[in-house]
Amino acid sequence: MKKKILWMSLSFLLVAALVLTGCPAPEVVEPVEPVVPVEPVEPVEPVEPVVPVVPVVVTPEAPMLWELVEQGLLPPVEERLPVPEDIMVIEPVEEVGQYGGTLRMQHEAPDMGTLKMTILDTGVMWNRDLTGYEPGIFKAWEFNEDGTSATFFLRRGLKWSDGVPFTTEDLRFWWEDLALDEMFPDVPPPAWGYVAGELMTVDFIDEYTIRFNFAAPNWIAPMQFASGFWIWEPMMTPRHYLEQFHPRYNPEEGDYELLAEKRIWYQNPDHPVLFAWGVVEYEPGVRVVFERNPYYWKVDTAGNQLPYIDRVVSVEVADAEVRLLRLLSGEIDFNFRAVYSPKEIPVLLEAAEATGLRHLSGWINAAGAWPAAAVNYELVDDMYLRALFQDKNFRRGLSHALNRNHINDVVWFGLGTPQQFTISEDSWHFITPEGRAIFEEWAASYAQYDVELANQLLDAAGLDARDPATGFRLRADTGEVFELILDIGSWGTEEINEVTAGLLKPYWEAVGIKTTLNFAPAAEIDLRWAEATYMLRMVHVAEMDLWTYPDWVLPSGMNIREWPMSHKYLATGGELGEPLTGVAKALNDLFLAGLAEPDDQKRHRYVLDAVRIHIDEGPFIIGITGGLPMPVFVKENLRNVAEFGVLGPWAPQCPGVQNPEHWFWKVD
Repeated sequence: MKKKILWMSLSFLLVAALVLTGCPAPEVVEPVEPVVPVEPVEPVEPVEPVVPVVPVVVTPEAPMLWELVEQGLLPPVEERLPVPEDIMVIEPVEEVGQYGGTLRMQHEAPDMGTLKMTILDTGVMWNRDLTGYEPGIFKAWEFNEDGTSATFFLRRGLKWSDGVPFTTEDLRFWWEDLALDEMFPDVPPPAWGYVAGELMTVDFIDEYTIRFNFAAPNWIAPMQFASGFWIWEPMMTPRHYLEQFHPRYNPEEGDYELLAEKRIWYQNPDHPVLFAWGVVEYEPGVRVVFERNPYYWKVDTAGNQLPYIDRVVSVEVADAEVRLLRLLSGEIDFNFRAVYSPKEIPVLLEAAEATGLRHLSGWINAAGAWPAAAVNYELVDDMYLRALFQDKNFRRGLSHALNRNHINDVVWFGLGTPQQFTISEDSWHFITPEGRAIFEEWAASYAQYDVELANQLLDAAGLDARDPATGFRLRADTGEVFELILDIGSWGTEEINEVTAGLLKPYWEAVGIKTTLNFAPAAEIDLRWAEATYMLRMVHVAEMDLWTYPDWVLPSGMNIREWPMSHKYLATGGELGEPLTGVAKALNDLFLAGLAEPDDQKRHRYVLDAVRIHIDEGPFIIGITGGLPMPVFVKENLRNVAEFGVLGPWAPQCPGVQNPEHWFWKVD
């Protein structure tokens, strides 16, 4: 009997081995024992034969990568990941996912900006709920005592998608061979590197440690790396790949033309990357195909390497209506920015069931003003109008003349919230009860529709004389009809601006302000903005963090906003523009004080003080509506997609901060 058991055991092992290798199992013939007569027994119910279960090999990585490991074409997953303590673990939104599948999306331009916001990792990231910052490619950072030096630490063992280690030598290439190379303007020194008018210096401590040194305290340095893909993108420079195209390292390259071409990673399948998917195919103007990065440095809570999805295919579609039709036809698996207008939500909801889409209603634009009209506080070519625009009675008169409820109904089908210009109510500056209270006061300031009050304020601003024939108000300096020119442009979408401007004009003319709509080409509108010759301009105001993008509220010299001449002065170290005075100086002083404050919560106090100035001396931008939802729809079985995010400001990089690498196709 022992021989029979041994024979059956060996047979089973043979069958299992052959099944695992894909070979057909031979027929097994057991030895026959002598027949022994037995007493007859009652018949019994037949018993189902026991079928041996062949064990399935489960690996903490995608099957397509496991196959390469088995073939000896790829190192084991534990050798591809960073050292264990430096691996980033992603907590799932819903559950640990499943491997496989392709994600279909669309982008609208060759620069693939909206696509980058989906797939790029950066040095530091916003957290998912946008209440603060967390480590990204940098695993940690620390400051010296006075905040003038910030030291960042790379993840040890992190590798480019081709398996070459990512070290500070790659960052040295960015800094010394690109940013400081005056012959290569494509990658200039970063704006965030200038503090107190001086460019930072950079120390490369060892292969995983880098230090940035500033001329003054700069406690917000880590936040800069999370402030849009365009901050980190120029720093993503694989030395081992790019230096072959740099004239400094390859004398055969007589110029920088090939280097400029090869560093465009999203058009170059040979360019290694650090994020979940890298380019494998690129057809200019048609589509781009990404495939999983076998050396990606994140895992789920079960230890499985991410991403779950194998491939991302994005089609370039310039026409907004075509993008909407592709989504409605079921050709696209998710929409965050390709179909942008909140007005499309009803039609998408109607088609959702037929196209297998579900609506993620928690996604918002996060604009405090969309649309809005920015007032030029520092107009340069008419000193009478400059003084008029600086008179808060004039700006408040324009604001009270508007019926925001009516404009909201016409422009947004009632989806928005009529309010004054603000930044996003979901900004981390307003989390506390005090912050929330001052935000609500700001949003309500000078926003009520009151024609009588508007007329009183405009009279008080010196526009109390009117042309008897037309009823338009007269300039106090010349006696001529005052003409307000509103630049349209495409900031916040051209369609919304045109419709809104067409509504603003009759409201302002009803209180005696002759209004002319300027539909000049975008380049001309931008030039008037940069040269401070515009009067009012249609804008879209959305920001989550005023320390990295302060200029809607705190003039800093980073971006042109309501104080264009102050911007020039700050941006050029006093060579151009005008020295800051009055409101602009008070707000800039708060900005500088905030930079010198190491505590995040105390730094928020400076924002609230700045908002108080906007309430007491504003508005400096005339807001119409805010609080708008966004048309975010995803396929029903695309899971682990967050229910909340913002799609107005680009800086928070949504949906990238919601970890698309752990989205997956749920198969029941």
